[in-house]
Amino acid sequence: MDRLVFLEKLAKSYNSSIDCIKPTTTFVDLGMDSYEVVDFIVAVEEEYTIVIDDSRILELKSMQDVLDMIDQCKQEESIC
Repeated sequence: MDRLVFLEKLAKSYNSSIDCIKPTTTFVDLGMDSYEVVDFIVAVEEEYTIVIDDSRILELKSMQDVLDMIDQCKQEESIC
């Protein structure tokens, strides 16, 4: 499954009124609070079998940031 498609499906589980997710879509655009963002990232970690350091989660603002982090973690194959 395309990574952006997965993120869109996941985002819709938090806000079903979302029509389309783009790389530029932010968590603010999705109306997610900090707890939902953490829950979202945990679901991403589980899906892609990665671990994102807690301090780096705060850096994630948009879907592109999440996509980039997935790629980085997959390349490093460690905690990133």
